[in-house]
Amino acid sequence: MPVLAAYIGYSGVSVALEKQDGSFIFQRFPYSYSGELFSSVCDENVFYTQVLECVAKENKMKLADFDVLMTGFVNFPLPDLNIKLMADVKDLLSKHEENFPVLVDESVVMTKDLVLSQVPINFLTNNEFFANVSIYPQLITRDYNDQVSLDGLIVDKVKKAGINLTSQKPVVFTGETVFKYSLALDLFNNPGYYYVKIDKNNAILLAQLIKEYNPAIEVDTSQAIENVGTFALAPGDTEVLISTALDTGQFFEIKKDSVFALPLDNSTSTKLSVKNKLIGNLEGGVVGGTLGLLFDTRVERTQLISDIKIMNAFMREIEEAVRGI
Repeated sequence: MPVLAAYIGYSGVSVALEKQDGSFIFQRFPYSYSGELFSSVCDENVFYTQVLECVAKENKMKLADFDVLMTGFVNFPLPDLNIKLMADVKDLLSKHEENFPVLVDESVVMTKDLVLSQVPINFLTNNEFFANVSIYPQLITRDYNDQVSLDGLIVDKVKKAGINLTSQKPVVFTGETVFKYSLALDLFNNPGYYYVKIDKNNAILLAQLIKEYNPAIEVDTSQAIENVGTFALAPGDTEVLISTALDTGQFFEIKKDSVFALPLDNSTSTKLSVKNKLIGNLEGGVVGGTLGLLFDTRVERTQLISDIKIMNAFMREIEEAVRGI
């Protein structure tokens, strides 16, 4: 039977659905159970059964036609679903080898090595938006100040815990948070090069879940994950030399407390040499992506939005980098 793998997140459901040709569709649906709203009508078991039945119907199939696999933050068991495999999120992250996954939800930050709980959002009752999110977890605010506040809670919690995201492997951000490039940049703290990806459909978790169920199934996640590019953190005035396999080179200087993006796709291998008084010299091969190469020379790594001038420059750099590829 084909497989339907589901990740139950704080604010929605992500699925990997196997098609007749053996390939997979990755989708995300903004449906999440709220006890305050639905407890008088149904429990989690009935709610998520209905959600997955709708997912199957949306793809012109029946839920009974699938082997259902599940992971996420939900009160198991869910007897109506006849789940073939239930797996712990932390276990799936720890077994993923290709990248360094970082799961970010409104209530938790999780890597292969640690689990960091966030302040439960229902305790933040001094703000109407936070109170609404407690009842309507699928709510996505259009108010920029509220978005910044949510991001700030995550960034502050990570940094106060002394967590440094460092890895020689690509860092992939996944989870239910509406991920922005600025949040990804703010979560890094140590100088260095970081190749960054964003997984908006939790494809890494779903693919690992399917692999646990049947190692013979091949799951291609390349179209579901965004290759953002390389973040180069070099605090202070920085000299940069970029060279390619075609022997083309480019030299430029970046002033401290700046954010600068250089368009570069992910098809060209590029050597990057950085000279910086505070951290010395850094050299290494880098690859581009949606943003190409993003240089951050801020000396104090506060939340990006805290400096409007730098934030505005960052937004302009993103626009130009994306347009330049």
